[in-house]
Amino acid sequence: MPTVALPALAAHAVAGLLITCAPIGAWFWLRRRFDLAWRDVGVGAAVFVVFALGLERTLHLYLLQLNPVTAQWLRMPALFVIYGALMAGLFEETGRWLGLRFLTRKPGGAATPVAYALGHAGIEAWLIGTASQAQMVMFGIAANRGELDARLAASGAEAMTGTIHAMLAQLSPWLAAGAFAERIAAMLIQFTLTLVVWHAVRQRRFVIVVLAVLLHALADLPAALYQVRVMPLAVTEAIYAAIAVLLAATCWPPQGGRKIGESSLR
Repeated sequence: MPTVALPALAAHAVAGLLITCAPIGAWFWLRRRFDLAWRDVGVGAAVFVVFALGLERTLHLYLLQLNPVTAQWLRMPALFVIYGALMAGLFEETGRWLGLRFLTRKPGGAATPVAYALGHAGIEAWLIGTASQAQMVMFGIAANRGELDARLAASGAEAMTGTIHAMLAQLSPWLAAGAFAERIAAMLIQFTLTLVVWHAVRQRRFVIVVLAVLLHALADLPAALYQVRVMPLAVTEAIYAAIAVLLAATCWPPQGGRKIGESSLR
């Protein structure tokens, strides 16, 4: 009997495909309203890779694994939640401010933060959302073939066998829908935070960046609570689905930004 039901695998494969297509669809929709520049999109993507996947994860590696003192402290769920949420906000919002302040077009109109947010949110959706769904589908296929444990052992990840089996047992169409909603919420949160930091850049008020850090930490709080097993996955996904609906209804990008005769593909 298969370890993972085929409808669940199919649902997660579809969720991965939809997450992949979401930034592409956003690009085609937004370019009709804004003078989007590839430079600004690239800056947003590069800042996320450098600050979130590079610098932040390097700090996590040191504090959570290499330094025995901090690793012991951060085993406490409350400290881990505070640390995880604040570090995500600190690195991403500092990087966002630097990118918008020094690397995007000068001068920039409303199209600049929109293009930046698209790059930041898009690369995050692909590297985290699409990748995680694809990984789960591949694990599920391997489990159904009876090959998962052997593959994990061969790759040196045998210690994660129990965790991965537990994750596979949770896969379902509802969970796939929640994962897609969570990624859409994350994209909308990135757009909203980019607009907040853009105001900080335009008004030259760094205190607004501090506000963005705190808002980012608040947005990451449900995920951090799930990581320490305080909040169930279904509740976490439901919260992000509600956030997606709220932001979609209230936080659309500003109007305008395209100049007559200008290309959107610079």
